Parts: sequence; structure tokens; C-alpha cells
Amino acid sequence: MDTWVIAFGMVGIIFSALGIVLRAIDYQRRRELAELLLSVALFAIMWYAFIYIMILTGYVARIPNLYNKGIPMYYLVAPCAYFYVQLKLQQTHKLPRHWYLHLIPFIVGLIDIMPYAIASAAEKQALMARLVSNIRTGFEHEYGFINQQWHYVARLLLAFVYLLAQWRSLFMADTEDGRISKRLLFSLYMLTIIYSLFVAVQVSMVLNILFNRVQASYILKDAHQLIWVSALYLLFSIWVCFGARLRPRR
Repeated sequence: MDTWVIAFGMVGIIFSALGIVLRAIDYQRRRELAELLLSVALFAIMWYAFIYIMILTGYVARIPNLYNKGIPMYYLVAPCAYFYVQLKLQQTHKLPRHWYLHLIPFIVGLIDIMPYAIASAAEKQALMARLVSNIRTGFEHEYGFINQQWHYVARLLLAFVYLLAQWRSLFMADTEDGRISKRLLFSLYMLTIIYSLFVAVQVSMVLNILFNRVQASYILKDAHQLIWVSALYLLFSIWVCFGARLRPRR
């Protein structure tokens, strides 16, 4: 089972990288901001999968400087997915006014990774050794201004709020006037469904950890739960690569 978790994750990373390249090409040709936002969201999820695999396999101890650098990026996944759907539905290339307020969690995360970033090489190596032997350390280490478990809670709460807004946008979309094609709407629904399931599985894991702290290490390595996360990540990355090119009806 562990092998399948890692295999799904690695294949997902490959498809993610390909998907980012394809979306970057789309952005260069059509200057669609939506494609750029989707690439940012996909890169953040890809980085999360990469670091998790490095922790599970123990290789993170060889490259300690990579650890925790994704914390700010993870806060961008939910707003990027939401604005991607919004821009596609509204057929616009501009974000709304005051869009930068959505970057506040990203900035908080950026500040919180500073203590680890400036720690000595010996301190980083010691923390990675602890992390590999006890993965629960990722929730409990002292390198940060914020208790690390609250990053998981805050990120998933924000994801839930953005997902509600994203579903509302889809339900309110009007296909009768011909501006929004049913093909586009179907693709956006697929994206939102897969992402919703991805978030739901993560919420389940985090709640299990918060209420079963003694078994946190087991839960974080439980292949029966991780297989669902990795499989949904793989589905998401495949959708980005081979899903319909989301052009509105002319």
C-alpha cells in the first residue's frame, strides 16, 4: 500500500509539472490570468506532495533547506482555484478590486517560515532527523511564530470558505444566454468536485490528528488514508493536463 501511495504521488507530480507547462503556454498565447492562477495552485499542491513523499521516504534529511518552504504557497491553493473559476465564468482577465487582501495568509505564512530559514545547518539537520523518526514533529516543532498545527487548521478552514464561494459561483452560472458553454461548466464542476474531495480527505486526517494526538504519527503515515489523498491528487493533475481546454463559446 505504501508503494502505491508513493507511486500515485510521483506520477501526480509528473502530470502536475506537465500541466503547469501547458498552462504556461496557454498564458503566453492568450494572456489568460486564469491559466496562471491554476498553475500556481497546481504548483503548491505538487510541492506539498513532493515534500510529503520526501518525508515518508526519509530523503528530506538530505535536503533540509527545502522543508517548510511550502507553507506560504499552500495558502494560495484555495483562492487561486476560486478565482480561476470566477475568471472563467465571467470571461474576464482581471481580478476584482482589493484582490491583494487574499494574500494576507500567504504573507503570514512567509513570515512564519523565517525562524527555520535562518536556523543553522546543524539545527535543521537535527529537526529533520526528528521528523523522519517521528512525523508528528511537523505539527509540534518550535521553528515558527505560530503553533504549526494551526497552519493546517487555518488552511483547511480557508479552503472550506473558498469552496463554498466556488460552488455558489457554479450554481449561479447562467448558461441560457450562450456566454458560458455547458462544456466549460462541466469542466469547472469536475475541477471543483475533485478539489472538494481532496480537501475533505485532508480535513478528516487533520481532525483525527487533533483528537488523537497520541496516534498522530500513525495517522500521518496511514497508507489507507494517504492512498485516497494521493489518488485524488493524481486525478486532479490528470484533469489539468488532459481536461477540456476551457474556452468560452463565441
